Amino acid sequence: MSKNVSDQIVQILTELGVKRIYGIPGDTIDSMMESLRKQSAIDFIVMRHEENGAFAATAHAKLTGEIGVVAACQGPGANHLINGLYDAMDDRAPVLAITGAIGTDVIGTRMPQETSQIKLFDDCTVYNQEVRSAENLPRVLERAIHKAIGMQGPAHISIPSDIMRDAAVAWTFSPPVSWNDIEMKPKPHLIDAASAVLNKAKKPVILYGEGSRDAKVELDKLATTLNAPLVHTTRSKDIIPDGHANAVGGIGLMGSVASHYALKNCDALLIVGSQFAWREFYPESAPVVQIDCLPAHIGSRIRASHPLPGDSQATCAALLPKLTQKTDTSFLKSCLKENTSLHTKISFDAKTSKKGEPVHPQAFMEKLNEKAADDAIYMVDAGSITIWANNILKIKKNQRFVWCANLASLGNGVGYAIAGQFTYPKRQVFALCGDGGFQMSIADLPTAVMYKLPIIFVVYNNSAYKFIELEEQGEGNPVFGTHFCNPDYAKLAEAHGAIGFTVNDYSEIDSVLDKALKQKMPVVIDVKINPDELIIPPVLETGKMVNFVKAQVKQWFSSSTQNK
Repeated sequence: MSKNVSDQIVQILTELGVKRIYGIPGDTIDSMMESLRKQSAIDFIVMRHEENGAFAATAHAKLTGEIGVVAACQGPGANHLINGLYDAMDDRAPVLAITGAIGTDVIGTRMPQETSQIKLFDDCTVYNQEVRSAENLPRVLERAIHKAIGMQGPAHISIPSDIMRDAAVAWTFSPPVSWNDIEMKPKPHLIDAASAVLNKAKKPVILYGEGSRDAKVELDKLATTLNAPLVHTTRSKDIIPDGHANAVGGIGLMGSVASHYALKNCDALLIVGSQFAWREFYPESAPVVQIDCLPAHIGSRIRASHPLPGDSQATCAALLPKLTQKTDTSFLKSCLKENTSLHTKISFDAKTSKKGEPVHPQAFMEKLNEKAADDAIYMVDAGSITIWANNILKIKKNQRFVWCANLASLGNGVGYAIAGQFTYPKRQVFALCGDGGFQMSIADLPTAVMYKLPIIFVVYNNSAYKFIELEEQGEGNPVFGTHFCNPDYAKLAEAHGAIGFTVNDYSEIDSVLDKALKQKMPVVIDVKINPDELIIPPVLETGKMVNFVKAQVKQWFSSSTQNK
């Protein structure tokens, strides 16, 4: 039997090495579903919400560096992919989104479920094209794959349903190349100038981001040679283990006091593969050496006095022989000392709550940290849960920490965890979610049940959008519009066919975690955390402090008025 276009799509994806496609069936991709049914190389993972499917494809790309694939039908199915694709766009993850479209003979007539899919996807993709014919399909699909992998971002193709059924034309697929196939480093005079700055510095600091993932060994050697504190972005937390002798924590609002101290007191900053956005957390006047494989990134967040365009591994390797071993460790020690300061202890030390009292979020996170396997995968949702995870979890060498870093979208945790468990079926996968994020994406809890994925979903339950409260109070305003009521998540889990546990106080944490880790099915742990737990930023500016006081005063008067 001759192949049709749908068969050819599946064949090309098989040659690419794709193992699974996330999505929801629909009439305009019925032909592709039949092509998938007839083969065994690619699994179609049936999701309950297309957004979670897009998050799953993005998480696969982030975990593996391989292209993630998601499929949806026209109109509402396609519309639901957008949030997950923006995540891939912002975090530079290679994803292919395939959407069906209404037949070519009625495009543009406002048929039911017709939307302008090309316009819709234009801002969140590196390639976005409608297929026009069977002859056009293999060229467009190949180009989409090459763009997604070569430019590290999401690509979208829209295929009318009648073209899906047309006879395929002969085509030989050309394998794509990526940045991993290129060794690019700066010219020698740029290396010499940068090394001179770092050799002169008495208090150098290294800030590394996701772009340094291929340079773990070199980062370690740089830190040891320079006796430099290592500061990470939230997305790059799992590149260097937290137990490294030079690790001082993360940068920014979700970071640590020690890293803030290091950055504000350094006399030279080496940035490796990072695009951290907030200028106020960078040093005021120290010279900046910046390594990035994309020249346009250099100097886009902070002035780079010494640009080093090149991939992280090759550039760090070229820089190392030019550096002089430093013997003075006083600055590094002063930064490490900040980790045990009173501010840090009050903010993040795990505390034992009394019987019947809600759990301190730090306490549960610390217990989880103790019991998780050395190669566990943490899929972290956005919000206050990210702050606790970023500061409390001590990532070990083979553990992964993945979240929706630049988009910071609530609700990514469930889709991420599903992809993580499919990709690494023998590893522990934890979905660390706030109650707001979990409730937003709970539609795909039954997906984890259907495929018997032993994911442990941890729900930090404080019945509020806590991080939004922090932002409101930072503006000097009382908390408003952030509270909600929650279901019993343990019972809800059981109703879906999962296993449910509730942690009401500190004394129950150990036994619940021990039971959860023995299960072969999805587990939901509903952790009743203290809703009044303070989230203290690594630095409290005078203006922010005043605003927090104002917010508390307004909150008191507002409550008093409402109670009369």
